[in-house]
Amino acid sequence: MGPFSITALPAADGFGDPQVSWCVAADGIRILHAGDTLFHGWWWLAAQRCGPFDAAFLPAGGAIVDLPPRQPPSPLPAGMDPRQAAVAGKLLGARQVVPIHYGPLHEAENYRQAIDPAGTFEAAARELGVEARVLQPGELLSVQPSE
Repeated sequence: MGPFSITALPAADGFGDPQVSWCVAADGIRILHAGDTLFHGWWWLAAQRCGPFDAAFLPAGGAIVDLPPRQPPSPLPAGMDPRQAAVAGKLLGARQVVPIHYGPLHEAENYRQAIDPAGTFEAAARELGVEARVLQPGELLSVQPSE
């Protein structure tokens, strides 16, 4: 599409709904947006097919969800938790990893996210040598192409 190359990549969520992650590339920059995915074994495949990624946006809320149509509720997260997001970023070989799908917009009675998702993600990323970039609402991410 114009200057953009868009590639669908495998993903999975905790509800069994069809999911996909997206690699968007243009002008020598590659971004991965992983949506609501769980931790899975396709990270290496994504890196081989579309990498290297200049930035990866990975869910880090680790939400435990209790929805009326999904009963009984699962006690396991419906998407990646902060540590899993850091590990996925490492496996992807992403230059920067940005946690998504957590925070005030994701606080609801039937949606309990991990405690301190951003702080836990930053600590796990640091431990793994992953460049973490926690953005504030409305903050822009400047991405330069890999050398």
